[in-house]
Amino acid sequence: MGIFISLPIFFIVFGGWLLRKKGIINDNDIRSLNSFAYYVSLPALIAVSLWNIDFLNGENWRIIKFSFFTIASFSLILLLLLSVIKINKDLKAAIFLTAVTGNTIYMGFPLIELSFGKGYLPAGTLIGTIYLIIPLLISIFVIRYWHNREHKLSKELAEFVKNPLIISTVAGIALSFLKIDFPAIDGFKKSLLMLGATASPVALFVLGGFLYGKFLKKDLGLVACSSILKLAAFPVFIAAVYFYLFKVSNFQVAALLASMPTAVTTFVISEKFKLNSALVGNVILASTILSFIVVPLIVYLF
Repeated sequence: MGIFISLPIFFIVFGGWLLRKKGIINDNDIRSLNSFAYYVSLPALIAVSLWNIDFLNGENWRIIKFSFFTIASFSLILLLLLSVIKINKDLKAAIFLTAVTGNTIYMGFPLIELSFGKGYLPAGTLIGTIYLIIPLLISIFVIRYWHNREHKLSKELAEFVKNPLIISTVAGIALSFLKIDFPAIDGFKKSLLMLGATASPVALFVLGGFLYGKFLKKDLGLVACSSILKLAAFPVFIAAVYFYLFKVSNFQVAALLASMPTAVTTFVISEKFKLNSALVGNVILASTILSFIVVPLIVYLF
């Protein structure tokens, strides 16, 4: 049944790809829709979801610690592994970036809701946000260490803090601690809910349009390696940590989010830091296609 649960997600992605192929939408349309998703609807979804989480709840803190531990440990293991492999540092940086940064928001949130129900969305938002933000932060340091040291670290961190996804995360956490019963606040929260409801379909549609025409027949071995690391190695690591170290609720949500394909934002980062953009684009495409098989399997297992 897992494949039928995830089919709506992939139909929307395919719809964006098909309309871009037919020329009904163009690159400007994709950029405009992506801007709306990135600056408006996704931040609204993150903020309102985190707003509903009780951060004083002990189980939620266990989930936070579990999420931080798993992504930080997996990143460290991957960093050590790549350090001993004899390939050039540009490729190491590109592989690291694509293997740790998943599409936990664009694809993860709607898949959680479809697979497990709306009741799992707040925990999914908490885990998914950590699985997006922490890898991006770690990747900045790793890219600077292996590839590009021209950019000032303070400037990169300042830009990172100004990211709308980071701002909405901080705002959502702050609002969760404010117990204000006021009609205007309630109205504002409902408006965020309405905007957040558009996030998943718009983001998935944009993803499909973005993927059109990106594939190049080169570096297929490295593309396969990065895709396997992202789709399989991380979920297996999650399972090992769960069974042997942490016994947390919502383990299946963490496993599903860990199996998300490489995030589209990695392509932007690769161009900014002058990494191998072709390799990164190919990994995004390949891991997204392979996720059509992997994600239903994860849903079926859990």
